[in-house]
Amino acid sequence: MISRSVVAVVVLMLGDACGGGSGTETGDVTPFVGVYTTTSHTRAEMPGGSVTCAAAGPPVANAAPFFRLAVDDFFMDPEILRVSNCTDAAATTCTETLVSLRAGGPGLEEESANSQFGGGVMCQLYFSRSTATLTGATISVEAVDKFDAPDISSSACTLERAEALAISPDCRVVERWTGTRL
Repeated sequence: MISRSVVAVVVLMLGDACGGGSGTETGDVTPFVGVYTTTSHTRAEMPGGSVTCAAAGPPVANAAPFFRLAVDDFFMDPEILRVSNCTDAAATTCTETLVSLRAGGPGLEEESANSQFGGGVMCQLYFSRSTATLTGATISVEAVDKFDAPDISSSACTLERAEALAISPDCRVVERWTGTRL
C-alpha cells in the first residue's frame, strides 16, 4: 500500500526539480561552484540510535582530499548544486553524495521531509537539512539527517509531523566538510 504522504513527497520532489520548492530560494549559487581542498571532513552517527545535532563527530576515515560543488547532473538545474568527494584536484574522479544545495539563507540551503507508513511498517518520519557558507576561499558544508518512528496511527503519520523534526536536537547523521577553494 502506498501512503498519501509518500505520494505527496514525490510531488514535492518533482516540484523542486522543476524549479519549485519552498519559495525561499534567493541569490546565486555560482560563487560556490568549484573544487575545494578538504581541511576537515567529519561524520557523527550512532547506528540504530541518534547523536546530538551539535556533535562534532570523528574525522571520516580515508576522507577524500578534495570535494566539489557542481550543478547536479540528475536535475540539470543550474540552481541545484551537489557535493561530491574527489580524489584529485582536477575533479576527474569524484563520487557524488546525497547532499544537494540551492541558494537560500546566508549561503546555500536545502531541506526535505517525508513520512512513510503501510505494508506492515510503522510510521517513519524523515527530515534532512544541508547548508553551506562561504567566507573568502573557505567553505563550510553541513548535512543533518533526522529520523523518528513513533508508534502512531497512519492518519497521524503526516508530512507536517516529519517537518516538525526540524527543531529536534537529535540527529541520525551529522556530516560536515570544511575546505579551501583551489
